[in-house]
Amino acid sequence: MRKLTENYNIDSIRSIKDVDSIMALRYQKTGTYDTLYLARPRQRFTARLRMNVSGSGINTNGHYKELPFDSHLNTPNRITTSIGLAYRGIGLSISVNPAKLKGASHTTEFNFNYYANRYGVEVSYQTSKDYAGWFTSNGERREFPAGLLESKILNVSAYYAFNYRKFSYPAAFTQSYIQRRSAGSWMLALSCLSGVLDGGGIPELGSFKLTMGNIGIGGGYGYNWVISRHWMVHASALPTIVVGSFNHLTIGGIKERVPYSFPELILTERVAVLYQFHKNHFASLTFVAYNTIHGTTKKLRLSHNKWRLRITYGFRF
Repeated sequence: MRKLTENYNIDSIRSIKDVDSIMALRYQKTGTYDTLYLARPRQRFTARLRMNVSGSGINTNGHYKELPFDSHLNTPNRITTSIGLAYRGIGLSISVNPAKLKGASHTTEFNFNYYANRYGVEVSYQTSKDYAGWFTSNGERREFPAGLLESKILNVSAYYAFNYRKFSYPAAFTQSYIQRRSAGSWMLALSCLSGVLDGGGIPELGSFKLTMGNIGIGGGYGYNWVISRHWMVHASALPTIVVGSFNHLTIGGIKERVPYSFPELILTERVAVLYQFHKNHFASLTFVAYNTIHGTTKKLRLSHNKWRLRITYGFRF
């Protein structure tokens, strides 16, 4: 029995080593990038500690029953902390929101990010009852307290980088690559925004529901500026033009299609500053923002913005 157990343990260790070897070959494969511009970290694991600050806003203006209206709503800034661990570029993180634990926040958010040199995608889903601000109708302003509006919004942003052999998004945002020389790339971009804004008891409008569905296609440019072997700065902008608009507004049980007004836009902007120190340690500040503009002021103009700021400390081992 002891011999069988020992053999089982030996076989398990060998299997783990085999998997690690395969992952190492895949991770360190250099045929897909220019080694003069990019490199892989030598260590297996990367640990991260993050502080995240995020917020979102919804602004509307237009006319209802020939009366002009305008609204500006925002969620309180959310502060979360997270810890993460990545193995050969594949990572998982867990976030904690102190305000959520205390019951002071009614916003829940899920994020999925996949960054590769050639292509990548970001998916963000948020539900919130924390939007508050003010509302005007026919020149009369009223306060809009939290709890009247419930939102469920999905943001998707994808890119394809043409100069993927020299330019790396992961070098700026996941640190699974190291940018050795400055490089930039033109990119194709795909954006999607869908969701529901459900409000009740709003002055002058009563209950309403806005259903959104938008698909945008476009492109932009990104650049990694390697200032020294310690510092790197990233900036990119990916504007897309909405080519599919499926927005409907329901007021008092009457459903109407929100007219499309060219050009409607979905914009994604990213900025990052990375500092490498003590060989295996790094710190970074990243900022990602989504901005959308839909409709026309003759009926309904809707703009939605969402942003996230991250401060990260990490080390490889």
